[in-house]
Amino acid sequence: MRQKFISLTAGLLAGSLFSAPAAPLHTPPSALASPPIHRGLYAIWYERMPEVMELPYITGGQVVVQWGELETAEGQYDFSQLTAKMQVLHEQNKPFTVQVNGNIKPAWLFDRVPFLPEPLGVQVRDKRGTLMYWHPEFERAYLNFLQAYAAFLKQSPYRASLLGVRQNFNAIGTEHLQVPRDKILLSQWSMPSGVSPSEAFTPALARAYQTRVLETFVKEFSPHTRVFVRNNITPDLSGQFEQDFNTGRLCWFHTSSEVEPRKGGIQQYQRFLDDCRTGKTLAYAEPWASAWGHHGGKTDPRWCSPPQWNYWRLLCDLHCGVSFVACYGTDLEVALSGRYRGGKATTIDAAVFKDEFDAAFRFAAKYAGYHASPDSAPGAWVAFRDGDTLNGDYTFLMQRLTDHTREVKSAGPAEQRFGAWARQLPCDQTIQLALDDRFAASLTTQAAELRVTYLDIGTGAFEVQAAGQTFHLQYSDSGRWKTVARELPRPVFPKNNASAHVSLRALGADLIVHMVEVVRK
Repeated sequence: MRQKFISLTAGLLAGSLFSAPAAPLHTPPSALASPPIHRGLYAIWYERMPEVMELPYITGGQVVVQWGELETAEGQYDFSQLTAKMQVLHEQNKPFTVQVNGNIKPAWLFDRVPFLPEPLGVQVRDKRGTLMYWHPEFERAYLNFLQAYAAFLKQSPYRASLLGVRQNFNAIGTEHLQVPRDKILLSQWSMPSGVSPSEAFTPALARAYQTRVLETFVKEFSPHTRVFVRNNITPDLSGQFEQDFNTGRLCWFHTSSEVEPRKGGIQQYQRFLDDCRTGKTLAYAEPWASAWGHHGGKTDPRWCSPPQWNYWRLLCDLHCGVSFVACYGTDLEVALSGRYRGGKATTIDAAVFKDEFDAAFRFAAKYAGYHASPDSAPGAWVAFRDGDTLNGDYTFLMQRLTDHTREVKSAGPAEQRFGAWARQLPCDQTIQLALDDRFAASLTTQAAELRVTYLDIGTGAFEVQAAGQTFHLQYSDSGRWKTVARELPRPVFPKNNASAHVSLRALGADLIVHMVEVVRK
């Protein structure tokens, strides 16, 4: 049956039909000993390869619709398309995010709002051009839509499977807000008959629009529906909603995950580090592009191989405290079938990468969401690097203390996932590592396993010390990355007072090392 909301007014939405109070969605993550429910990997953009949803480590999926497809006339909302997509995932027992994008706006707005008769960027898909989003009529329409959208979700029979909604401003396209200087003059904008022109664009008008949209999301969706807010908003704007983030009513998301931030893009990752890794609130993250660099008809350059890019992007998200890690369907298909479909008519034989992609996804699925739950985390690790923009190792409940290592890039075979970064330890030198104290203390009643991933090159050896035990490992000069594992039965780690819990010493030759991991058994 088609589900519609026809001419919903503010009075109806505030009335008895939707006035029943709901319990808060969740306790702030910092207060939890366990990771958030539905943590893990989420498939996105998988319409051409729906079979990836059957991968055992995929927690959930994605629902995407356009505002213009849901608002069929002024104040008339047809949510049947949204209902159908939610039902499919609900019946698969897959939680999902919902995003209402603004690439296509309601057609009726072009008769009520000034517009530039051309698209301002690739995100605008309306044939008539780009609407003046700061015009009062546009803002009124979008805020009314958000009110109806929130009410629809509150009464949806599939609400239990809803992980949260992505907050979109839906101004220019879905994400963009700025008007180029050469398009600001009102004389360039078309004025529909009887419509009063608004002011010419200014950053202050954009900021006021953003504020009112965020206020509406908080008012209408919280606490019944989790809201993921774009983490590229300005600090002064996010500061207005600090209490909502601190209580977990608002969470962060971005669509910019890569092996490290692009230059100038560190702020978005820093928001995750400050607010999500610390456990204050939750993070959802999507990659900027596939491991091959494909997105929206474009191809971004890659300085390392696809399996390395995919793996290190996942490590970056885990390092930043992302609990819900989105993965392109094209990349997941490599793990499933060993093929990569970069375009509608382009298929790449990626069988040599199949196991590497699969192992990377399994690793991320195991750890996602445990960054603020050391008492129950499945393990702790350090991935050694330096980096250009997000400097230092990627860490998860373990950190490297001072040593004499140096960064190595593009080490070992390109088909293995590890070698985008590593560190080289000189012969007879030592790396010292410290575990999170709570994680270390939680291991005293059970066995653990120590794993070291290193580049097996040359004829040297290295020594590992952990929990009162010493292990000696000899190179075999295979030229490949290897992972060695040693059991630690009921390990007792001393409380960390700037002393190491784990140490590695290079013997007879330098050691190139990617990761040290302590795994709960």
